[in-house]
Amino acid sequence: MFLPRTPLQYWVICPILGGPGPWWLGALVWAAIGAVITGGLFYARHRSTVLGVLLGAAAGAVGGALLLSPLWFFLVSLLDRRCVGCGAKVAPSGGSCTHCGHEFHEPSWAESLVGIAHNTGRVIVTIEMALLVGGVILALSGKNAVDTYRVLFEQGLGTDVKRANALLAATPIIFTGLGTALAFRMGIFNLGVEGSLYMGALGAAWVGFTFVDWPGPVMIVVAFVFAMLIGGLWCLIPGYLKARLRVDEVVTTIMLNYVAIEFTSYMVQSGPFFVPGKSNGMSESIAEQAQLPRLVARSQLNASFIVALVCVVVIIFIMRRLTLGYELRIVGDNPLFARWSGIPLGKTILKVMFLSGLLGGMAGAGQVMGVHYNFTARFSRGYGFDGMTMALLGRNSPLGILIGALLFGVLRSGSTTVEMFTDVPIDLVDILQALIIFFVAIDLNVDFLRRRRAASQSLPPQPRDDAGHSAASVAA
Repeated sequence: MFLPRTPLQYWVICPILGGPGPWWLGALVWAAIGAVITGGLFYARHRSTVLGVLLGAAAGAVGGALLLSPLWFFLVSLLDRRCVGCGAKVAPSGGSCTHCGHEFHEPSWAESLVGIAHNTGRVIVTIEMALLVGGVILALSGKNAVDTYRVLFEQGLGTDVKRANALLAATPIIFTGLGTALAFRMGIFNLGVEGSLYMGALGAAWVGFTFVDWPGPVMIVVAFVFAMLIGGLWCLIPGYLKARLRVDEVVTTIMLNYVAIEFTSYMVQSGPFFVPGKSNGMSESIAEQAQLPRLVARSQLNASFIVALVCVVVIIFIMRRLTLGYELRIVGDNPLFARWSGIPLGKTILKVMFLSGLLGGMAGAGQVMGVHYNFTARFSRGYGFDGMTMALLGRNSPLGILIGALLFGVLRSGSTTVEMFTDVPIDLVDILQALIIFFVAIDLNVDFLRRRRAASQSLPPQPRDDAGHSAASVAA
């Protein structure tokens, strides 16, 4: 008896293969992964691999089967559809009817749901693989990986205050991840959200310690708006160079990051915002009424987290419902077609870069008004580059960025105290972050190769002459 083939890509089931396939292949691959990882752990701890390979293979096979079962029994039937032309059953992944040739242009709601589950599954599997390889590294170095991860997540999620601190650490990454994803979705590699964050933070601090007589709500709104405008205008510089002069945005955005960092440092260390008697290059403190309200007692989690969640919803709406979102997708998928279809590429680039910098400015304003209460030189822990990682990890999906940022928040929050309870250095979080980037790169390359292979297979066969040569080779 032959079982149906799952319509989901195997990234939901295993982190190696892509495309539909027989159901047992997912369980087999998981068995191999479990055998290798568990065997390595057993060898590192007990100098024995046979028992580890057997246990890992069994656990991997069971886990793969459990992961695939709900997909096979529920989603296959959910995605079954019939052709509106002839009424015949159509494969869930089919783009046209095999009986009458009718083409399907609009995806069903079930397919959209599967697309969201697909992206979310990629994020989760990539993170799982990073944690597994990080555990192998810990075991090979003589550390107890299970205890280390237990302490790490207990310190990140153990109490209400620790959970609030994890959300606090995730907040700026949500902003910067959304800003980077907007540009990435259009094919613009904007790496300058970090610079917008610094410029927006300086602008928000200036409003906070200058207009001290204003009411609190008015000052908070003005500070955020001012930070958003400065951050957006800062990203318009490389955007204009890209749109008008075709200057590579990777170079200009990276260089402008350093300009923003050094400029803001000068402003508080020896420039107009220098305050005698304060160390570390700090500006004046913002007015008390300009400080964002806290959401949890004994934690600095503040209202900027709520603003970040609102931004996730807004970006989803922009990408799915507005004309700008449609233009982003078209330009990102096929710039030549977008140009010939009448989409103004220059204006679209400027809009996207402004929105990207705007979100970076919001991240800086949230840090100044909700955490530091002043501007401190070089205060960022690389939030802009963490946002780039989240954009790649979440495949430019706002929900994927939110999930990845929340996990990073847990890791960052737990890593601050993991050295107190274990002999593992705080650099473990940096290793995990590097592993996540590594597996994201593998994912992107596998997806690129699969798309290129599918495109080459879909090309029509070229006519050949009597000698068997194609027209293209004869012309050459």
